[in-house]
Amino acid sequence: MKPLCLVLLFALTMYGADVTGKWTGKIEVVDPSGESKISTPVKAEFEQKAATLSGKIGRAEDQQIESIRNAKIEDKRLSFEVQSAEASATFKFSLVLVSDDQIEGEMKGAIEDGNISGKVILHKVK
Repeated sequence: MKPLCLVLLFALTMYGADVTGKWTGKIEVVDPSGESKISTPVKAEFEQKAATLSGKIGRAEDQQIESIRNAKIEDKRLSFEVQSAEASATFKFSLVLVSDDQIEGEMKGAIEDGNISGKVILHKVK
């Protein structure tokens, strides 16, 4: 019985934590002109079922936020895409759950002025 419990505990540890819930934070991007850094407050809602991830993400002040697509979660790595009306290309997110209440990573995409990339930091709302 003891070996079975250890195997189950190990499997749960390897799988990673559940990211289901509401998250807030910011995305910091360098202006395409390279002259300034822009920090945008964001909010996200995720629902995780095993390795399946769904949800929405957008600016904190927006009432309507964008749905994520092509989303997956493997161990503690999240990846998904978002298509915004303001963007000329899909934004791609590559994130890591660094603790039970913090996600960090990067976002890449393009707007009218050129390609952008940014650092993403999210904290779980309690």
